Amino acid sequence: MSVETTFIQAAEGLHLCELTDRSGHTRMIEPYMVYSSATGKRLFHCYQLHGYSKSGDPTGWKNPQVASFTRATKQDETFTPRPEYNPFNHDMFPVVHFSIPAVDGRER
Repeated sequence: MSVETTFIQAAEGLHLCELTDRSGHTRMIEPYMVYSSATGKRLFHCYQLHGYSKSGDPTGWKNPQVASFTRATKQDETFTPRPEYNPFNHDMFPVVHFSIPAVDGRER
C-alpha cells in the first residue's frame, strides 16, 4: 500500500498516522488533506504532534511533500479535527485530491 493511500485511510477513520521519511526520521501526525500546490507539488496537510521537523518546531500545522516519505503507518489512536482546520482556503489549497470534512461537516 502506498504512503498516500495509508495517509488517506488513516484520515478517513480520524486515526493518527506515523510518517517515516527517506532518512528514517519519523513524525506523528493528524492527517487532514492531500493537495497540489500552485507549483504542482503533491503535499500532505497535517497537524504534527511530535517528531522530526526541518524547521525545528516539532508541533503544529505542516505541509510536507508526499514524495518525501517512504512509509506511513495508521495508528489505533484517533483524533478530533481541530476547529482551525479550513479546507476552503483556495489560495493555500488550489487543487484538493482528498480532505476530511471541516468541523462543521462541510466538505470540499
